[in-house]
Amino acid sequence: MGGLSPALLFLMQALLLIAGPFLLWRLGGGRHVAPMVVIQILFGVALGPSLLGRLVPDLWGVLFAPAALAPLSGLALMAVVFFAFLTGLHLDPADFRGRGGAFATVALSSMIVPTLMGGALGWWLAGAFPGMTGPHATPGLFAAGFGICVGVTALPVLGAILREMDLLGDRVGRLALGYAAVNDALLWLLITAVLAWASADGASAGGGWAVAWVGMLGFAYVGVTVLIVRPLLDRLLERVAPEGRMGDTAVVVTCAALLSSAAVTELIGLHYILGAFVAGTAMPRRYAAAILDRLEHFSTLILLPFFFTLTGLKVNLTLDDPAQWTVFALATLATLVGKMAGTTLPARLTGESWPDALRLGTLMPCKGLMEVIVLTVLLEAGVLSGACFSAMVLMAVAVTALTQPMTRLAGWWRPAGAASAAAAGGRHGGM
Repeated sequence: MGGLSPALLFLMQALLLIAGPFLLWRLGGGRHVAPMVVIQILFGVALGPSLLGRLVPDLWGVLFAPAALAPLSGLALMAVVFFAFLTGLHLDPADFRGRGGAFATVALSSMIVPTLMGGALGWWLAGAFPGMTGPHATPGLFAAGFGICVGVTALPVLGAILREMDLLGDRVGRLALGYAAVNDALLWLLITAVLAWASADGASAGGGWAVAWVGMLGFAYVGVTVLIVRPLLDRLLERVAPEGRMGDTAVVVTCAALLSSAAVTELIGLHYILGAFVAGTAMPRRYAAAILDRLEHFSTLILLPFFFTLTGLKVNLTLDDPAQWTVFALATLATLVGKMAGTTLPARLTGESWPDALRLGTLMPCKGLMEVIVLTVLLEAGVLSGACFSAMVLMAVAVTALTQPMTRLAGWWRPAGAASAAAAGGRHGGM
């Protein structure tokens, strides 16, 4: 194996990463257990030092030696950039209009309650297990980042789960997607603040002004994008994509806008992922379906496995480290309790039946790739340590894998008198 040429090594890596998780999901029965993203994340972790590196260290050293990873890093970066862009493209601001106070109450509560619970837990963990905090993190910064990780809901992965469960046409499914969209919007606002804090070293003298400056640059960029760039993109795409047909020129224009936006946010001190997400929200909505049709499958099936592999190589689970398993257990518990309580109780209080409120609550802990991206950003910013990152990736996999069975269980439960209401609501057979 040591005599492999760089080209042959890369091709072997690509074949393994792209075909492996898909075959497990499609042919190995994985699609009946968990969504595709969970299989991809687990496959990436399995290729890392936690499993393959221990079982077959010689093979692992050849396939994933540091020198062999250089070609993967660029592809992994592109994968995250395109995924963040597609997430922004899924987020339609029109979905928030006219939803009423009940929708806003549940949507905000479903993010705020678990984030506050996670922040409180993170503050305690920073004192109880200092090794979980990153090299640049104060207790407050670590608590803020940890709280965001607990509060995340992954919009695209939730959509995939709803599609697999035949709930996209169900009222509960549409409500869950709307709540997740609000969660994603709040997520990027919170991440902007935390990254500004981390990049400016908010604990140092004058750090508060630096945080405010980076934050103002970020919000100014969003304002310029909405007020100036979006209308320009609208007119440009109208010219190069008549009748919504995304030809070669339109695809290049879209990708150029995406990469330019990512470069600007990286330049002003925020993460390039934020710029990619903003670019997605700025694209004219009437072209969203056509852009998704051209870019989504290639990005998720071909590019993302490279990101998962590099993420898996950063995950090093130490079986005899009680701190790591404590963080995993407490974060999983905080996510499930915070998300379900923050969604179910407000939904019930605003008029939903108990079965529907419970189903909404069991859908919202879904995290998937969005959590892994947030964790990667916080790891690179020095907010989380490698041990904490590993434990939280495992938490993301666990709660995402639990989403489908918990929702099915909530759908089977019916209190007295709820059966007729369920029938009227048009429930699907799988629920």
